[in-house]
Amino acid sequence: MIKIIPAFLVILVLFLIGCSERYPESQEKVTLATGGYGYEVGDIVIIDTQKTPEVGDIVQYDWALNKSNCFGMGPALYLAKIIGLPGGEVIFSRCDFKINGYIGTSPCGEGISPNTKMVIWGSDTYEDVAGRQLIVPSNEYLADKWVGQECTGEVDETGSSKVYNRFTVKNEAIKGVILIKLGHDKEFEESQKNIVY
Repeated sequence: MIKIIPAFLVILVLFLIGCSERYPESQEKVTLATGGYGYEVGDIVIIDTQKTPEVGDIVQYDWALNKSNCFGMGPALYLAKIIGLPGGEVIFSRCDFKINGYIGTSPCGEGISPNTKMVIWGSDTYEDVAGRQLIVPSNEYLADKWVGQECTGEVDETGSSKVYNRFTVKNEAIKGVILIKLGHDKEFEESQKNIVY
């Protein structure tokens, strides 16, 4: 005996399926604890955790896994815009760097030591990269700006820890590529303002 399901039950089931938040396995819904690139703290976004970053993508990455959190305090996840892929040629000047027509920035100016000094690039360290052409290391992506500092455990002649500037985001530190903004969580944004690092 075949039972006929009332049309309103079919419509209700289809409605409920359509309203549930289902994303492909590689996608996650996250609330941002840091902003930038048109995003704000509290923005709710979808990230693709398996997408290989491309030039122009905004990625969310883990500062500690990237080894760019030396002496740093703050949230663990940050955003970066990818402007260079592994194998790309980067040309550094004192206050910026160039790749594929993109210009990245390094803090620079009167009284500010340019971040082109004491740089870690892959596993190599440089006293100064200004005037150098470097290749983006394999398994790393060039960000559009300085992304922090790495403590290597080395010490200088005074016994102080050597700290190296980083411009790349390691592949293993990338949590995902941001695909779309869904909305904003004002309550989360307000809660973040009360955190003291």
